[in-house]
Amino acid sequence: MSLLSHLDVRGQAAMVDVGDKPVSRRYARAWGRLLLAPETLKMITSSQGLAKGDVFGAARLAGIMAAKRTGELIPLCHPLPLSWAGVELIPLYPENLSQALIVIVGEASLSGQTGIEMEALTAVTIAGLTVYDMCKAADKSMILSEVGLLEKKGGRSGHYFARDRSRLLDVVNKVELEIEDLVFWHCLPNGDVEFRRNQGDGLLLGKVTGEKDTLLNDQFSCVDAVVVFGGALLSSLPVTAGEASTSGLLQVVKPGCLEADALFAVLK
Repeated sequence: MSLLSHLDVRGQAAMVDVGDKPVSRRYARAWGRLLLAPETLKMITSSQGLAKGDVFGAARLAGIMAAKRTGELIPLCHPLPLSWAGVELIPLYPENLSQALIVIVGEASLSGQTGIEMEALTAVTIAGLTVYDMCKAADKSMILSEVGLLEKKGGRSGHYFARDRSRLLDVVNKVELEIEDLVFWHCLPNGDVEFRRNQGDGLLLGKVTGEKDTLLNDQFSCVDAVVVFGGALLSSLPVTAGEASTSGLLQVVKPGCLEADALFAVLK
């Protein structure tokens, strides 16, 4: 019971006193996915859209608003003055699934005395529920699933990342990735994966050690995925059948920086 910080010595729910904690820079990133019919996703992403308007735009704003009000929604959360919050929704059409999906990523940061994991998780959840609300007339079978914390930084516990689906990227160069930039990935014979600016001898951006690594073997050798690459989000592009298992192209859909302790994760 001592590991549960929101219980007092009597075992009763209690708010944590963070008044004596030092102020530090804190950051959290969460993710989730919404499974839905391919026809529904096509309606959302078409130029005509649905009757309720811009679904992704509304969901993004709802997630950001929810992050700012997490302290009002969850009883023992502290009300926090966020420095920033952001939400991204990325559609995927996996060829081997009868359902399409939307990958949702929520982020939040501030300088404060307590972590903001709940703000990032709340942003993802409310963004997904907003999509459901706007599309339920067309598809009531949608499922919001696998909402979880990907990464948090700051505070006494330091840098946490979900080791079941992510790794720290061995960054070779500090680079700012811009929207629509291309990143070429290639699996080496020893199982490592290199990431370069475009194909061939382009600038080496980083590498993930992958020898006997089930994360890479089971998840990354795929065509349909969203890749967390430092502060950026990348979406896979079609490749030829002969290249699909060992190499491919990724395109930046959310800009961000590669720097020390940059995260690499595969979301699908």
